[in-house]
Amino acid sequence: MNLPQLKLKDLQQIDTARLTRFIKNQMAGMPHLNNPKELAIALASKYIKLKDQPKLTQSVILGKEVRRSDQNKVVQLPTLIQNNYIYYLGTGNNHQVVQRVLSKRTEWISTNNKNDTLINFRWQQTQKGYQYDKLLPQNRTKSVVNHFEFHSEISQKSNLFRNLQQYCEENQLDILTFVPLTFVLDFTNEKADVYLLQFLQYYENNASQFMKLNDAQNKFYMIRRQLNTYMQITDKIIQINKSKIPNTFLGHEYLWILKPTQFNRGRGIHVIKDLDQMTHLLDQYISGKQQMRDGQIIKSKQFVIQKYLEKPLLINNRKFDIRVWGMLNQDLEFFFFEQGYIRMASEEYNTKNVLNQYVHLTNNAIQKYSPNYGKLEDGNQLSFDQAASYFKTKGDFYKEIVENIKQISLKAFLSVRKKINILGRRYCFEIFGLDYMIDEEFKVWLIEINSNPCLEESSPLLSKLIPRMLDDAFSLTLDQLFPITKKQTTFSVPNYSDNHNMWRKLGKLQ
Repeated sequence: MNLPQLKLKDLQQIDTARLTRFIKNQMAGMPHLNNPKELAIALASKYIKLKDQPKLTQSVILGKEVRRSDQNKVVQLPTLIQNNYIYYLGTGNNHQVVQRVLSKRTEWISTNNKNDTLINFRWQQTQKGYQYDKLLPQNRTKSVVNHFEFHSEISQKSNLFRNLQQYCEENQLDILTFVPLTFVLDFTNEKADVYLLQFLQYYENNASQFMKLNDAQNKFYMIRRQLNTYMQITDKIIQINKSKIPNTFLGHEYLWILKPTQFNRGRGIHVIKDLDQMTHLLDQYISGKQQMRDGQIIKSKQFVIQKYLEKPLLINNRKFDIRVWGMLNQDLEFFFFEQGYIRMASEEYNTKNVLNQYVHLTNNAIQKYSPNYGKLEDGNQLSFDQAASYFKTKGDFYKEIVENIKQISLKAFLSVRKKINILGRRYCFEIFGLDYMIDEEFKVWLIEINSNPCLEESSPLLSKLIPRMLDDAFSLTLDQLFPITKKQTTFSVPNYSDNHNMWRKLGKLQ
């Protein structure tokens, strides 16, 4: 083993904690070493060759004073000690796949101490505990995190709609050509009553005759009393958008969908068929009485309510949606991963029973509890190639659907270009999960954008796509900031070269 030479005075600049972690991770044959002193002695005896003076070497590593006459003596130092990077990995959402991908980069070693000041990369499900004010180029230790400070500007459902609406107004675009009609019900806002009445008036004006409220104002006061909201109501109601609802959103049932704004993976989402059901759900969420399958209590005062796509395109008579991945790197360049996947419902589509989530909500976190889960497709998932084959008589899936998804995705991220990194933090990047639907006229609709997208390898398809997606993402982010020599292996995806990065740059947020 050829070890680089280093003067003893320079060895003193190497952090003892870094040497300790190196020993813990690289010298598995010494599990009995438990403290820095033992580790330092092991390092001195096994790796650093200072002829006839092992005690002197140990003193240097332990930070003890060294005589001036010894300062220029030469030692040999393992390359890995000088060139390793440290990452902290939070648990949950199949964090093991992130660890598996990082482990192929030999320079990276892990720590379980999230308070370690030498951490170069932090990956967590949420940004809790991230100290964004310390992400500065001049810091001694360069540190990168996997969430933007203000990612909620696009990952929170209400913010996504508001920002997209503003972007479309500024660029003379009609948001209702690619986003379902959406109302924001924010009961923490002083204008909550205005937004509620706006929705009720729209609901009445566009309902079929037998569903008319006949008196939206009285219905408004009834709902307000039930929800115990007594805020100041203004005389001026926000102008209701007069755009016509596309025919594919209209059916016999006049369905809407209610979503708390801050949750993902299908939590808290309900298809609603009438205002009584909506009022009951709002009351449950606002008062903290809504309980999920796992026993979790969800409390929320912020919602979006969207017109439900009643005439979706179906596969084998079942509803589906499309999950794709988008990424912002540290330079606010937006990338799109070339392959996503189709998420299938477990039961045949119908609009009569709105309470059956296995018909209406395609999230894997929900579908996996269905008795029919996985019976027709592994993990209820299909590849893009399978979808393209199924729809070949309808149109070109890649040219008409995927290309349109790319254009809409870029618009969505451009809408937050001035907000997602408004304080100019240097070392952030983030991977997002974007969900789309197709209506029966082969038209694409953006449903939502999620932070911390699901990384569960719940099918053979995702066991190939997710590791490759992460590996190629790290090549564009971590590897640019922390150079590596060579990865031990690659994660192969059919029809793609191992040397090809599957993330395509679509633009820069400027």
